Amino acid sequence: MQGSAPAAAADIPCAEIESSLPDRFRAQVRAQPERCAVEDGARLLTYRQLDAAVNAAAAALLRAAPLAGERVALMLDQGAGAIVATLAILKCGAAYVPLDPRLPAEFTRAMVGSAAPALMIAARAHLAAARGLLAEPSRTLCWEELEQAPAASDPQIAVAPEALAYIYYTSGSTGAPKGVCDNHRNVLHNVWRYTTNLQITRDDRLTLLQAPHFSGAVSSLFAALLNGGCSLPYDVRRHGLAPLGPWLREKRVTMFHGVPALFREAMDGGGFPALRCVRLEGDRATARDLDVFRRHCAPGTVLANGLGATECGLVRQWRITPSTPVPDGPVPIGTAIADMDIVLLDDMHAATPPGETGQIAVRSRYLALGYWRQPGLTAKRFLPDPRDPLGRIYLTGDLGRMRPDGTLQYLGRADFQAKVRGQWVDTDMVERTLRTAPGVADAAVAIRADAAGEPRLVAYVVPAAGG
Repeated sequence: MQGSAPAAAADIPCAEIESSLPDRFRAQVRAQPERCAVEDGARLLTYRQLDAAVNAAAAALLRAAPLAGERVALMLDQGAGAIVATLAILKCGAAYVPLDPRLPAEFTRAMVGSAAPALMIAARAHLAAARGLLAEPSRTLCWEELEQAPAASDPQIAVAPEALAYIYYTSGSTGAPKGVCDNHRNVLHNVWRYTTNLQITRDDRLTLLQAPHFSGAVSSLFAALLNGGCSLPYDVRRHGLAPLGPWLREKRVTMFHGVPALFREAMDGGGFPALRCVRLEGDRATARDLDVFRRHCAPGTVLANGLGATECGLVRQWRITPSTPVPDGPVPIGTAIADMDIVLLDDMHAATPPGETGQIAVRSRYLALGYWRQPGLTAKRFLPDPRDPLGRIYLTGDLGRMRPDGTLQYLGRADFQAKVRGQWVDTDMVERTLRTAPGVADAAVAIRADAAGEPRLVAYVVPAAGG
């Protein structure tokens, strides 16, 4: 998937999409075994070393259980270990299910109950909590012990393009979790879209700022490793935001991927001579972000403000340089991406007139499979495409408006959900949860901007008698 001009659907090489993530990774190992694949602090892994670590971990997993067609849960923090574990699971022919170790136990237990993993891998720091989630605690393996597994050959398990690759659970701050699941073909197509649109090559050094349980990690990780580039994990929770700017310079990062709030924190006033692309997704970019980009990034740097979701991957992207004129109003989220069509729909799912606001719907053959073991919710959000028997239409729940020049503007959510620092929050669910708290008679929740213009979750409560 070396960078090239975007192709039409018919021009996509079948070998690029009709394959699997492990097969594509193996091709990179063969092509450039001594190039750096992962740089995690002082730990550097070439493609050959990464592959050896993956094979050893995969063999250890297969000794514990047959995994082809199964799911394996992960409870790991950001870093090289999570990358090795993810690739090892995929090489076993299984799908990975990353979990947030900091979520309340009731949420994680619901996710594990839904996914029904054959095994769970947990860091030693999270091992006790993880063992309480499975009926058989012996099926929970310590990652630090797996890392010491002896060298082994590649398991060479055939993985079909339509095989399940992962389940990513989302729950906002409250509510029942839903697991977005997808196959290898669709993930590869999403990586191809990023590769062609942003011209990603083996010379790129890409940030991996998203924790393993955030689906944004998929495109960051695989856009690096499936193109022969270098993945640079950074644990925001552990290291904080202050060192991020110096880290970008020290590691000679060429491609930054994060939410706008994280980007603003990273631009600390220093220069970033190696940075060629800033990729913003996961939240609404503002004129303030464009101003930060103009002030801190070199003239040749590209800012790519995009629209994507776990359910569909990249669907739109708007690219500018510091000298590009910016239209008035909301920052655009992009022009068309190959094989991903946008339609704006009204409440009756009919197309809105040109220039009018409507719900953003994505039409494609490469949407996620749906919500794991929730056929009703899948049918509600993924509709048949009347124009294409092989395609579907995903209802995003986001509102947008199409400009006359074909760029799309994002106008917020159509429901009670909003984003705070890139994470979905269902304000209606938060209100209902607060009303069940002792001493609370009623509650209202809103998203309010703080003094710096950042969104904050604010609750207003009416105390109960004696509360």
